[in-house]
Amino acid sequence: LLTGSSDGTVRIFDGLLEPNDEISREKPSLISSFVAAPDIVTDKRYSSGLVLEFQQCGGQLIAGGNAKVIRCWDVATEKCRNTFESKSDASLTALTTAWDYDHNDGYSGLGPDIIVAGYGNGSLRIFDSRSSNKGNPLYINEGIGHHGLSSRRRKYSEFDEHTSWIVDVSFTTYGGRHEIVSGCVSGSIKFWDLRYSSSVRTIDHKMQMTALAAHSNVPMFATGSPAQFIKIMSHDGMTQQVIRYHEKISGQRIGPVSCLCFHSHMPFLAAGFADDIVSLYAPREAVI
Repeated sequence: LLTGSSDGTVRIFDGLLEPNDEISREKPSLISSFVAAPDIVTDKRYSSGLVLEFQQCGGQLIAGGNAKVIRCWDVATEKCRNTFESKSDASLTALTTAWDYDHNDGYSGLGPDIIVAGYGNGSLRIFDSRSSNKGNPLYINEGIGHHGLSSRRRKYSEFDEHTSWIVDVSFTTYGGRHEIVSGCVSGSIKFWDLRYSSSVRTIDHKMQMTALAAHSNVPMFATGSPAQFIKIMSHDGMTQQVIRYHEKISGQRIGPVSCLCFHSHMPFLAAGFADDIVSLYAPREAVI
């Protein structure tokens, strides 16, 4: 378990699970703690605080937020592997990597080194954590060309279609599409193929949005609103379900939605609200 605080410090805990994968009854132990974003600014009125992307299987942590620099850390050694200038005066508000880890095949997608960052002004920026020259264009391998050589196409590294604070960026592999899903406060949700200079499709949420999560393997995403509801939607923009009340608390309306997260493989959704309640949702026939 990795936690982060507004001063840029991260802490890593172990001992949450027993060897048989059951939840441990013992108190988790702190195994590491360091400052992942030493230059983070905390005195701004509109601040994103600390933003993290943790790749637990590979031990890589990407840290940014209300700072000018994005840092890539090796968690095992607590050493910074690479840094990138944010190239934006706005705060970094969301991070993801363009891949999906698979225990059998390693990963699917562009790879764990391709970083997608969203900012408070609505822009998206793409970085490669392996790059030593931040000014070079990014490339993607596209298989074998006509002459038996691996062909590469330039990947665009900046997108500016959103007009407000980026709520979330996620990577989805459904249907072999390998797309980035992004959403902003004004309610615009966009799907991106990083080989192209513009989004491939846009869905209008039609209301202000404070949270967004896209499932990596199932064609659905969830949006959260300050108007106290969650929408479950398909990739074609159809609304599958609207959640307005806590099922286990009779008659109680959910609070303004602050965060959403899907399970990596199962159709389970976790939601956090401004009234300090956290809820877990699953299909009615599922057993948790």
